Amino acid sequence: MQQDKLTEWADKIYEAMKPYLHQIPYGNLRAEFSSWMEEHGKIENLAIVYEVPGGSTNQINVTFHESGNKYSYIDVDTHDEVFTENIDDIISFIIKLVLTIPTIRVSRLQEDIDRWYAMGMCQKDLFQKMTKLLQIEDLRGGTITMHEMKAGIAYILARTKT
Repeated sequence: MQQDKLTEWADKIYEAMKPYLHQIPYGNLRAEFSSWMEEHGKIENLAIVYEVPGGSTNQINVTFHESGNKYSYIDVDTHDEVFTENIDDIISFIIKLVLTIPTIRVSRLQEDIDRWYAMGMCQKDLFQKMTKLLQIEDLRGGTITMHEMKAGIAYILARTKT
């Protein structure tokens, strides 16, 4: 992302996320800024993107509505649109969400293991799937970390124990 295109509010969010950007445990976290004109004024959007193991992409959007001088985002729990005039509220929301990405990634990996197991895969097949996730090259955030690999192996062992 070219930071010279960011407006002040988007730059504040980007700076707060900097320690987590492009890190595999955070799904190769990155952001893209865009703006456009609508009937009621300028709209600016910061799309924050990350992947989970296997490469599925997740996106969080923060939008600034110039006409009302308000920010908005979709709450991940309630799926309601939240409006605020305070950029600190937005930064707090984003950092709280970013810090949950490693947990989200492990949960998604466990869901995949459950799905594969339900398809009839044996322990050996599940381990092979995990190894493939460790070797993904196309989507950097789609690969798994050693921590995720260990968590996945422990989950497979517990899942296939019965």
